[in-house]
Amino acid sequence: MTERERPTATPDATWTVGEKYGFGTVCDHDDADPSRVWYTLTEGAVTEVRFPRVDVMNVRELDFLVTDGDGYAARTFRERRDLPDAVERETTAASEDALLFRQTARPTDDHDWSLTVDHATHPDEDALLLDVTFEGEGYDCHVVVDSALSAHADHDVARAREDALLARHDRPAGADPAFCYEGGDPIDVGLALASADGFDWTTADVREGDVETALVERGSTEERHAEAQGNVVLAGTLSSHDTTLALGFAEDGDDEGALVTAEAALDDPFEDVRAAYVDSWATYLDEVAVPDSVAGDDDLLAQYKTAVMVMKAADSKAFPGAGIASPSVPWGDAVDANAPIDYGYNYVWPRDLYQAYTAFDAMGDLQSAIDATEYLYEYQQESDGFFPQNTFLDGRTRWGGEQMDEIAFPQVMAQQLKERHGYDFEEADYGYENVRLSSDYVVTNGPSSQQERWEEESGYSPSTTAAEIAGLVCAADLALDAGHPADAIAYLGVADHWVDRLEDWHATTTGTQRHTNTPYYVRITDEGNPDDGELRTHNNGGGTLDERNILDGGFLELVRLGVLPADDETVRNTVLEYDDDIMVETPHGPAWYRYTGDGYGEKRVQSGAPWMPDETGKGRLWPFFTGERGEYELLLEDPTFDPEALLATLGDFANDGRMLPEQVWDEAGENDFDWEFGSGTSSATPLSWTNAQFVRLAWSIDAGEPVETPAVVRERYDGDAPADGPALDVAIERADDAARVTGHTDGDDLVVKTQTETVHVSGGDVDVTVAAEDGARVTVVAASGDLPEVETTVAYDRV
Repeated sequence: MTERERPTATPDATWTVGEKYGFGTVCDHDDADPSRVWYTLTEGAVTEVRFPRVDVMNVRELDFLVTDGDGYAARTFRERRDLPDAVERETTAASEDALLFRQTARPTDDHDWSLTVDHATHPDEDALLLDVTFEGEGYDCHVVVDSALSAHADHDVARAREDALLARHDRPAGADPAFCYEGGDPIDVGLALASADGFDWTTADVREGDVETALVERGSTEERHAEAQGNVVLAGTLSSHDTTLALGFAEDGDDEGALVTAEAALDDPFEDVRAAYVDSWATYLDEVAVPDSVAGDDDLLAQYKTAVMVMKAADSKAFPGAGIASPSVPWGDAVDANAPIDYGYNYVWPRDLYQAYTAFDAMGDLQSAIDATEYLYEYQQESDGFFPQNTFLDGRTRWGGEQMDEIAFPQVMAQQLKERHGYDFEEADYGYENVRLSSDYVVTNGPSSQQERWEEESGYSPSTTAAEIAGLVCAADLALDAGHPADAIAYLGVADHWVDRLEDWHATTTGTQRHTNTPYYVRITDEGNPDDGELRTHNNGGGTLDERNILDGGFLELVRLGVLPADDETVRNTVLEYDDDIMVETPHGPAWYRYTGDGYGEKRVQSGAPWMPDETGKGRLWPFFTGERGEYELLLEDPTFDPEALLATLGDFANDGRMLPEQVWDEAGENDFDWEFGSGTSSATPLSWTNAQFVRLAWSIDAGEPVETPAVVRERYDGDAPADGPALDVAIERADDAARVTGHTDGDDLVVKTQTETVHVSGGDVDVTVAAEDGARVTVVAASGDLPEVETTVAYDRV
């Protein structure tokens, strides 16, 4: 064996596939000094090990290589699904009471070996343990680590010692880090891999370097590198075929400190670490209620527990309540990993966090529900009430798009905590001012949104408007409790006004040759005119269509959030058109596309290839729509689908690790990537939203109605349009940074609201001047009757 000079080449790198079969961390979120390691698993490999936070990826993949010394080399990691392969791999759930998984690999040709790997993060050390059992006479087993420290791949320095493999992030001076701590200091990570029984041979190389290539293609260990710099790969030959590996981490690029951590983790037998890991999850599950809908079915119960644990595991330990959307990079094998930029779904979306909140609330994890709500107001809300599209864990804006449903949902969460659990402003870390700021933002800027819930289009969206209405009604309830009747009148008035105009803005009466059950709700309209036949070009390559021919399931939010009854005629019309247009019967049961013509999915040109933003794709089926539909069906006297059957369908979309995906493959027949009809693709898996939907539907079946529905919204509308309010005849004149409202109302009260000021006067003749920034809407609400049952009329000057 000879040693070569240190290689420093930096070839291109990508992340790995979004299809994860496992996701784990110690469940010690409430500990003062919790474990700070998370990991995911894909076919044959550990991927994207995260430290010191759930959003910071450090390992592209860790897998194993089997060689026979005579030119044979087989990887356990399936890097590309469209290439020939001679290894069978499985990742299966190994427990229903912990996020515990077992990976196995074996050849499909005439070679004879097998590999089994179990995993557990250490409760007391920042380390991941892998218990390895390899069987095969005449074969060597090597571990291979492809690092991407501090969330990018091209600035690592690797060292291969005889007893360990080490790497540290070497960020160039002056370079912007991909991730920072709350105070702005960069997160630079050190890593070390140690074996309980040592290594017979080690090397450090760059990806596609000479030694790495010789090893993975021919199994050669004749040469080695002691060091490498850039996009590095580390490898070691296991001295024992029955051993435990420890992957340790440290901050400040301290690879030696990481080795100390790894060695300390190996001091404890794997079975003891595994038992402590399992106990952490079992303790959590003991505090979580189980609905009757799953209690009698072993498969559904196991899926329920896994969904609960996935949502909890996705929660940050550094920022309680900051649950990321998914521990994955969708289609990561086509996503560049070299640059220090942000990747994937490793961020906090207020919308996704709302979904998790509803599940935590339903299953009795009140503290997680509180944490999510307090996180939103403390870290994400801006000074004018705005919530950005998504943020880093510390609340820094990642994408700053305006999505009005995300600005409305926190008020629903706060009101539900107060109404259902008595958790009010006296106990909470947020106050009424937080509620007022965001509600005023909605009043001033809604119902149109720069982006709807699919984050791609601007205009008037039924799902967005539903969330805004629910948020305002909930905010009115909170305003009354806080002693702000003027705000309550304004919020109820605007909510009523928007309910009155739902069909005007969102439902076409003309239809098209393709859709004739009118009126029906469309996905989104540009100017709030659903009959104008406006052409809309999808922002993800899905083509250009008449808005009347673009349907999605967003209209069902109007029912789930209590704005409309399930048997509303326009809702029923839309269900017919929606099912006919974008429902697919899979081997597991019905599933739906996001919307007509969605392009956010695997490529059309090479069927099944990873989606890329600059190429034409086809959106696949999203499992959580099956759950949303189940909640709707619960409200019908004559349901089309059995909600319990839909719960089983949703569970069947999970893979062997019980990970529920964002999307599943939508057609039978062969494709280049072996995707299976009704099974997950390389989109985000697991997706917190899908897991939340499974939990919520299970509890809704028990309740006989959607548990998400805010009672205060349902009680206000109760299946009926708002009553006609008092007469209101006013003029609004603007001058500089003020607005003067003059006229008359026969209502008892009149409120004038801008984002700057709110004025409350008695009814009759009106002459009110308020502060109003140039371009900002002035809203006038007349009301009659006692709160909260007031009848309202609204006028405003700018739509």
